[in-house]
Amino acid sequence: MSHFSRIKTSISELTILHKTLEDLGFECLPKQCSFEDSNGNVQNVDLLIRNEKENLVGFAWDGSEYNLVTDLYFWNKSISVERFVDKVKQQYALNSVLKESMNEGFNRVKQEVMHDGSIKLVIQRWH
Repeated sequence: MSHFSRIKTSISELTILHKTLEDLGFECLPKQCSFEDSNGNVQNVDLLIRNEKENLVGFAWDGSEYNLVTDLYFWNKSISVERFVDKVKQQYALNSVLKESMNEGFNRVKQEVMHDGSIKLVIQRWH
């Protein structure tokens, strides 16, 4: 029986996802690869997060978005999977906004993390 769990993310851009994970301090392998769960089952993923000892989390394309794939049996991180997904989604949204705003000629003026964990972003464009 597989221990892999798939969690929907609504993330669709692999390059922004890769940057997001690096911004959060993770080492990523941005190529299609596979990793094993605690029962020896293999899962193919498009991007893999790892540390020096183990493969932690993968992201696999389902045809419309990248799903987080992990073995919850071995999830022993300092934050819950749900909190991890929330942090990835927040940083991904920020990176998406920054990319699109820069494509439209805007520049980041200020970025501040608020007390509640939200991010205040100020951008501007001069004509």
